[in-house]
Amino acid sequence: MDRDPPWFRSWIEHEQRAASLRIWQLGVLSGLLQTADYARAILTVNPGVTEDEVGARLAARLERQAVLTRDDPLTAWFLVDEAALRRCVGSPEVMAGQLAYLAGIARLPKVTIQVVPNIAHAGLLGGFAVAENAAYVETAVAGQVFEDAEVIADLLTRFDTLRNEAFRGSESLTLIERMCEEWKATGVKAVTQATTAGSA
Repeated sequence: MDRDPPWFRSWIEHEQRAASLRIWQLGVLSGLLQTADYARAILTVNPGVTEDEVGARLAARLERQAVLTRDDPLTAWFLVDEAALRRCVGSPEVMAGQLAYLAGIARLPKVTIQVVPNIAHAGLLGGFAVAENAAYVETAVAGQVFEDAEVIADLLTRFDTLRNEAFRGSESLTLIERMCEEWKATGVKAVTQATTAGSA
């Protein structure tokens, strides 16, 4: 079984060889930042997907994350959509775990995470990732890899424009941690309400 869509495989090769990555993802967190529970919840909403396909793609996604923690990790800049911190993927417990994990990743020495606030900005047309010699652009149907220098330069300009709208790294970490606590409180409240209703 194919663990990744055909149009994504060539990007993975660039991603794994890269010395640096710049990634913007609209609406959800980048696959390189996802916990297993969050990733599974994202993968299972695709129309017609089977449990076997979800399992295979989940394993592949988690393996890719080693680029951030290996002995010679790449340098990564992630611009995170504020909406992704507030959208319930899976459950409040899944979100609390995801944001706690995200806060840990943000503290890695070669990782920078900045949150882009909920405003009109240069990233509203969709997500993209840029390595030294290639770029990946995502759509609702598929993705496309570009190796053209002009396209890469245009995306780098878009990334920098978007980063100018983002919170600083320290501010972003504070927001992530605050949202993590809010998701924890939401989960506790839901459990309490369910227990109360069951006792009525």
